[in-house]
Amino acid sequence: MLFTRRPIYPKIGASINESTFHDSTKKEKQLSDNDFRVAVVGAGGTGAYYGGALARAGAQVTMIARGPHLDAINKNGLQLQSVLLGDFEVECAATDDMSTVDRVDLVIFAVKSWGTDAAIEAMASGGMVGEGTLIISMQNGIDSEPLLSKVFGAEHVLGCTATVSALISEPGVVKQAGGPGSLVIGDMAASQHAGGTTSERVTALVERCVAAGLAAEAHDNIEMALWMKFTFICALSGMTALTRKPIGDIFAQETTTEMYRQVLSEVAAIARAKGIEITQELVDTTLKTTQGREPFIIGSMGHDLIAGNPIEIGLLNARVVEMGKELGIPTPANFAIEAALRPHEGGVK
Repeated sequence: MLFTRRPIYPKIGASINESTFHDSTKKEKQLSDNDFRVAVVGAGGTGAYYGGALARAGAQVTMIARGPHLDAINKNGLQLQSVLLGDFEVECAATDDMSTVDRVDLVIFAVKSWGTDAAIEAMASGGMVGEGTLIISMQNGIDSEPLLSKVFGAEHVLGCTATVSALISEPGVVKQAGGPGSLVIGDMAASQHAGGTTSERVTALVERCVAAGLAAEAHDNIEMALWMKFTFICALSGMTALTRKPIGDIFAQETTTEMYRQVLSEVAAIARAKGIEITQELVDTTLKTTQGREPFIIGSMGHDLIAGNPIEIGLLNARVVEMGKELGIPTPANFAIEAALRPHEGGVK
């Protein structure tokens, strides 16, 4: 199991007992003005970056972590080394036992794909998600929001894309060296207001994130944003893992640049077949934007592969291949990445 049952801190927040998360009659509840409570489920590079920023701004943040990283946060606090936010330390609660965390205002769901089921089960068995709790997923892929909505109810889940290059450099220390650090948040289609207008809860959350120094914004078509992020990450993570090289080396070669473009184009074709209009022009813009990024960037799957950790190939390029088969759309570049990386899926045993 990903999370053991070892209490570290007493429960935070007020207890709320709910028999079900699927009460559609509940009114939309705005975020509390005081004592804003956040749980970061998966306090690795990405989760700790965004959660750390909120903690520095005064939120009561609980980091769900494990092993030496958990021990270091409990002993010394969380240290952030960031080109965007500067270097700082925050003291925050940390645990590997979600049953010790009472209702929060916001859950940042940022576990790796292989920990998804265990993390959702642990969240559902405790009191972390209650009336008014919002959940944003920072996972890669396009399946997280449906999974979370199925368990906790669509009214709790917002769409979110987080784009940042951050990793654990040593236990208790997260280094953010690249990426825009952007955070795009919006209501999913099932929860959107009439006319597609941004809800008050999205506006309130975005404003709180901006006040914490984060590059956050609301999006009226978050499904489009999710698919754009999926298109981007399949190419970035897929190609940097395949080549074991950063994007600067990939774009220095015509062959790997063309394959990078092909990966983008295949994912965009899947999106269009599902009603998400990612045009070839958007594909070209994505490629050009990535070419303008820091040349040392390696996608998260590339970092995990190099470190000998399990990789998210099933969530990314293999998922594209699966959808391509269902829709009758060829995906040869994504298939090549899947075929080359599947033997590494479980990491170094």
